[in-house]
Amino acid sequence: MKKLLAIILAGSSVVAMADTFQDFNNNLYAQYNLISPNGGVAQNADLWGVGGTFQSKNNVWANANASFGQTGTNGTYTQSSTLGNMNVKAGYAFQFFGDDANGLQVIPYAAFGFTQAGGAVNGTVYTYGAGVRPEYRFLSALKVSLDLGLIGTQQGASTAAGGYVNNGEDFGYNISPEVQYDISKTVMLALAYGYSNSFNTSNSNGGGNGTNTLTAKVGYLF
Repeated sequence: MKKLLAIILAGSSVVAMADTFQDFNNNLYAQYNLISPNGGVAQNADLWGVGGTFQSKNNVWANANASFGQTGTNGTYTQSSTLGNMNVKAGYAFQFFGDDANGLQVIPYAAFGFTQAGGAVNGTVYTYGAGVRPEYRFLSALKVSLDLGLIGTQQGASTAAGGYVNNGEDFGYNISPEVQYDISKTVMLALAYGYSNSFNTSNSNGGGNGTNTLTAKVGYLF
C-alpha cells in the first residue's frame, strides 16, 4: 500500500510540474520587432507579425513566428526594402521542479528560419542552428527566460542594380533574455531583447558590431 501511495504521489507531482508551464507556454500572440544593426550598411527595420508556442503534456516544445515590415533608408540606399521573416524552433523541455506558482525547465532546441527582402536590397537569407532556453516561473504570473543559440546562415543579397552586397555562408551566435507577465492565465504580455553577431567580424553588411532586436508581444494563453 505504501508503495502504491508513493507511486500515485510521484505521478501527481509530475503532472503538477508539467501543468505549471503548459498553462503559460501554450499561447498565440501578435508581435512587434525593431531590428537595429550596429554599423555596416544595413538599416533599422520595423516588423509586425504573429506567433505561437506549444508545449505538450510529454514536454515536446515548439515555437513559430512570422513578421513583415520595412527597412529604413540612408545615403547608400535611398529607398527602403520590404522585409519578411519566419522562424521555427522545436525541442524538449527538461523540468527540474515546479508547482502552481513556481518552476524551472531547460529547453534544448533546433532552429530554422529565413528572411526575404525586396526593394533597394533584395534576396533571401536562410538560418539554421541550435540552442538552449532556460525558463523560470515565479510569483504565479512571471516568467523569465534566456535564449542562447548558435546560428549558421546561407545568404545571397543584391542591390536593385544587380550588385552583390552580401553572399555566402556565415556562422554566429545570439543571446536573448525575455520577461513574460500573465494576467489571470489568459492574457500574455512579453518583452524580449536580442543580440546577435557573426564570429567573422569582417562580415559587416548586417552590422559590424552585431544586431540588436527588441520584441514586444501581446497574446492569449490556452
